[in-house]
Amino acid sequence: MPTYRYTAVTRAGIEKKGTLDAENPPSARRKLHEEGVYPLSLAESREGERLFPSLSLLGRQEFLPLLTRQLSTLVGAGVPVVSALSSLASQIDEPVSRRAIGEIQESVKGGSSLGRAIESHPDLFPELYASMVRAGEESGMLPLSLSRLADHLEQQARTRNRVRAALTYPILMAVVATLVVVFLLSVVVPKIVGVYSHLGHALPFPTRVLIAVSGMLSAGWWALLILLAGGVILGRRYLSTDRGKRTRDSMLLRLPLVGRVAHLSALSRFCRTLSTLVAGAIPVDRALRIVAPVVGNIVLSEHIDAAAARVVEGTPLSEALRAHAEIPATLVQMVAVGEESGKLDFILEKMAEAIDGEIEARLSRLLSLLEPIIILFMGVVVAGIVVSVLLPLLDISRIVR
Repeated sequence: MPTYRYTAVTRAGIEKKGTLDAENPPSARRKLHEEGVYPLSLAESREGERLFPSLSLLGRQEFLPLLTRQLSTLVGAGVPVVSALSSLASQIDEPVSRRAIGEIQESVKGGSSLGRAIESHPDLFPELYASMVRAGEESGMLPLSLSRLADHLEQQARTRNRVRAALTYPILMAVVATLVVVFLLSVVVPKIVGVYSHLGHALPFPTRVLIAVSGMLSAGWWALLILLAGGVILGRRYLSTDRGKRTRDSMLLRLPLVGRVAHLSALSRFCRTLSTLVAGAIPVDRALRIVAPVVGNIVLSEHIDAAAARVVEGTPLSEALRAHAEIPATLVQMVAVGEESGKLDFILEKMAEAIDGEIEARLSRLLSLLEPIIILFMGVVVAGIVVSVLLPLLDISRIVR
């Protein structure tokens, strides 16, 4: 029978660690519940294995979902919020996050609500997080709100990880191809074409271009780096302005292939986040105001803000969204169905799942095209270099005469 190591808490919020024998994880959890403790983590015991990963070893995208899931488990088990926060803080070694959780614990102990305490740390908890917690407290369904919030954060993390994993190989190929071309132009080509300068005859145009580019990389690489760094700095400054963000996002939506994926990604975030907020009993107009900044595209954010203003005036959400061309008619129709049936959160969640499926399919097709495009581009560039080097050799007799 396997042995499981666990970390659990009692109803008083006291952390307890130990081992027990059970046939499988569900059986182990049942045994712990029968003993009056609630497991935070449960893993089959292996030699040298750490029972639970330190929260500080995780990035924010993994840290926040895990923290929320644990907090949901503790509060759902009847553990007081202050004790739950104390238990979570003990698992964090990273000083900034540990200090933030400790300050939230002290604020709650001093009489503040959890939502208000979380609001004072916007660098760690986004506005969506604080709003969901406040709505859960106001409705008396804090464990449910935390559970839905954990589901939402975990889904977002899974989506980001899938996209990153899919893009890793093409990006690596592009970087290697760029380095190979730079190496050829700055190191190899100068040694090969250097002899042509002594022939005293006009070289073919491709060869002259190659020599000019190679010389620029060899002698003026520092100037190119300065120009590149300056361009990046100026570009980031411009994109930090509202006008720059709008220009970038507007152009992004109109790009072939990539634009459609970006549009669908923003719609997926809109549907999933709005579903989470509506399920947490947050009014639709307020939920829209919260959703607008997190969709990741300022053009769609402006449409959502405009829709929120119309909802405040009494317009149904579906009608408010219908006025904007960037919101697909299918999504508007499904929102109308959700409003009529009283299951808007469920409909939006299903729409988010459908959109995520389409995003995955489109990304697969896009990446299947991206790899051969990178290989083809690299082949064309290398072929151009080779041809430019060989052209004078093919006409060497004429050049010598």
